[in-house]
Amino acid sequence: NIGTIKNKLKKFFLVTFILISFIAGITILRLPLNLVSPTVKELFPQVSYTSMEGTIWSGRINNLSFADEYLGSLNTSFNLRNLSFLVDERGLFLEGNINLLSTILNNQVSLEDVNLNLNSKRFLRKVPVISSVSGEDISIIFDINGCYFSEGTISASLRQTNKLDQLSNAKLSGTISCKDTKMLGSFFSIPKDDVLKGTFELDKELNYVVIANSKRLFAKITSFFESGFTSSPDVKLRGNLFDFFQD
Repeated sequence: NIGTIKNKLKKFFLVTFILISFIAGITILRLPLNLVSPTVKELFPQVSYTSMEGTIWSGRINNLSFADEYLGSLNTSFNLRNLSFLVDERGLFLEGNINLLSTILNNQVSLEDVNLNLNSKRFLRKVPVISSVSGEDISIIFDINGCYFSEGTISASLRQTNKLDQLSNAKLSGTISCKDTKMLGSFFSIPKDDVLKGTFELDKELNYVVIANSKRLFAKITSFFESGFTSSPDVKLRGNLFDFFQD
């Protein structure tokens, strides 16, 4: 009768839907991580690697390099909202999330909850006065045209040296922000900010400008002169971040 036929059709469509959902779920779960390779190359042209393995849910990018500087292997995991990443190599720890929903909707990379610690001479050879750099709870929204939002704290420890004994016991702390597609930041020494303080800016081509001064060192220098000076001069540094990755 008609009622029996309807029940059979309902069961057929229910079983078919469950089967299709099961197959689709298995297919999605097994999607290989290398599907994101074109996106990585487009958004991060200076990044290279030897291979990708695993799925988009849990994978690994082997032998990751930035501007030909070897970083290590990157472990990834995905939970429908965030793509989490982790690099834990000797001298480098980096973890955080890419908010995929925000990235897709706005066509901008949205990094969240980034923590890092860098204490390798291999990475810091171009800035020998610094022994380590770290960052906590950093968030950045950017694309190839520049930086639109950033917040978080960064810090650095200065290497012990007799030539800079005024600085050798100091640490630097700073904050970051964005304005006119440039990343801006300010930093100061702790526990005494008169040892060193300044600002920096970074544009989309990774050109940087750092302006710094030290009232304590300036006061020590002017004490050798009878007349002295009326203000502490600023030291301005310019360059490109890629220079730190080149021998």
